Amino acid sequence: MSQWYTPEFGMSFGSRWTRAIKVLISVNVSVFILQLLFYTISSRWGGVEFVEGRGLGYPDPFTKLFWFYPPDAFGRLWLWQFFSYTSLHSIYDPWHLIINMFALWMFGADVERTMGTRKFLTLYFSAGFFAALLSSLLSHDSALVGASGAVFAVEVAFAMFFPEATIILFIFPIKAKHLVMIFAGITALNCLLPTGGNVAYYAHIGGLLYGFLFVRYEPMLWEIVSLWQARQREKKIKESEDIRRKVDMLLEKVNRVGMENLTKKELEFLQNASKKYKKWKAEKRV
Repeated sequence: MSQWYTPEFGMSFGSRWTRAIKVLISVNVSVFILQLLFYTISSRWGGVEFVEGRGLGYPDPFTKLFWFYPPDAFGRLWLWQFFSYTSLHSIYDPWHLIINMFALWMFGADVERTMGTRKFLTLYFSAGFFAALLSSLLSHDSALVGASGAVFAVEVAFAMFFPEATIILFIFPIKAKHLVMIFAGITALNCLLPTGGNVAYYAHIGGLLYGFLFVRYEPMLWEIVSLWQARQREKKIKESEDIRRKVDMLLEKVNRVGMENLTKKELEFLQNASKKYKKWKAEKRV
């Protein structure tokens, strides 16, 4: 994690335009324009077909290719849909895009500054993947579009990093930790008592849950990975020393009695040792 950062709130819009936020918002807006374009063309040419989806109605070929639809994602192995759907939004409800991008701008920049750009993007896209997976398990064949699952994960991360930060909800000030609790409560209630509509509540709860798990356990996971890597390095060093010791012994034998007096097993060992040395040398170059 990078140096600890204290969030800045106020009317300074430029302070929240970090690198990843600029890219993500630009991509989402650009894809939304492409959706409108492809849908308009497909509607005029009659190239749309009905598929039950999240506020999409009749998807054009572009949307159908990149939204998350379990029969395609699993049945046709269109695995990119686990990630690409987060950049698509309902063309019938522009507020779907506006609210998601506003929340991403509002919370994401401070999370990115705290975690670093690479780790922030890992959180964002892996949360989208988890949200889609959970939604497909609980909601079966419903199509899914929108960055909500990933954005909810970012909001949870913000609340965990800055729990006492004050957010203005409409006209009421509320602490970040309480705001996320409210979001989680409403989402869980809608999952337990579904009222219909086109809101992907299972994806939302997936994003909230994943955001908590990522921030809470990601450092521990990297410690485990680092420990495993250290052990692998130690194992490789020990293996290299053992091989070098045995190679020295065999070379000494060659000097004494000649190569033709080595056994078949000893010759195979030298050949394998030569291959391993070449492989290790290539890995060091990389």
